Amino acid sequence: MTETDISIFIPVYKESELLLNILNKLVVQDVAKEIFVTIDAPSEQFLEKINQFSGVKFLINEERIGKSNALNNSVKLSSGKVLLFLDADIELPNDPDFLKKIIEEMEHTDILDIKKKVTKNSFLSKMAYYEYFTFNIGAWLASKHLQKCPAANGAAFAIKRETFDSVDGFRKVISEDLDIATRAFLDDHSFAYTKEVEVKNVVHSNWGKWFRQRKRWAIGQALWLKEWYRDLFKKCIKKPQIFIPGLFFLYPTAMVFFLTIALPSAWLYESLQVFSFFLSVKFNIAMPVFLITFLTADLLKAILISLASFAVTAATFFVFSRKLGFEIKLHELFVYYFFYSTIWLAIMVLGYAQVLIFKKKVAPDWKT
Repeated sequence: MTETDISIFIPVYKESELLLNILNKLVVQDVAKEIFVTIDAPSEQFLEKINQFSGVKFLINEERIGKSNALNNSVKLSSGKVLLFLDADIELPNDPDFLKKIIEEMEHTDILDIKKKVTKNSFLSKMAYYEYFTFNIGAWLASKHLQKCPAANGAAFAIKRETFDSVDGFRKVISEDLDIATRAFLDDHSFAYTKEVEVKNVVHSNWGKWFRQRKRWAIGQALWLKEWYRDLFKKCIKKPQIFIPGLFFLYPTAMVFFLTIALPSAWLYESLQVFSFFLSVKFNIAMPVFLITFLTADLLKAILISLASFAVTAATFFVFSRKLGFEIKLHELFVYYFFYSTIWLAIMVLGYAQVLIFKKKVAPDWKT
């Protein structure tokens, strides 16, 4: 088999409105490449649409075999030194050197996480824009300071064939991208993040679809962490200054809950008592001390911590937005921080409860 520079793999379930645009931009790239598209349970109409591409190898499965099986099967037919995995719900840039840049970046690393933005066309997509921004921050931090990372966003990432083979490819798990990155991380394979190459994710605008996807993500992450937490802890504890901030970027509202619980309320309770007494004496305002309770202090503490942590988060996000090329709008970030990320954290907690307490092992509407 003749070796090529890069092999591209795109899994599709039933159909994809974005696939034709992705393929149009890939086939014109001037590198030694091969493109594999594996389609599970396609419709006749979709098959008719894709027949126009003679430079693409289509693998058609009449029934759903699952993403991991689809990717592993297509990798076996490929010859590229670099393996590039792309989801079918992304948009590629109008860059004739897109693949060339990836090949060049892969000369210095085993796994490459590609910069990902979200196309803003709905409320949910505007919120997901900041969520994906946090993914990029975490990947950049790990790449910059460790050159290793236990996670990769499967929407667009590359891996050397020898690395893929050494970890035995994808396993039949829900979070197959997290899983393969974790095994590579534990085997000390190098990791890099590139902001020179980017794709755009097109996310759900329907709350029902969004909730089902996030429920699957939560269960997948819980199963992933349940399997790997011991090994990850041993590795990550050596660099807590990198991984702990990364967790707060991914789940910013967790910082509010953590600080609210960790910081005592007694100091605020005493301050309120003094303030109440001062108002009563100085301005003759009737504010009996007995109305100032620990409940009032706890509520005020939560508000103060929330506003302070949001201010810190906003300032940090603005710094990283300049570094990574993202656009931050304060009002959108406010809604993301106090509304969207709180819902996502609640879904995560529910997913972990389902896995750890109720022993759930599969996600709804998903085949591994």
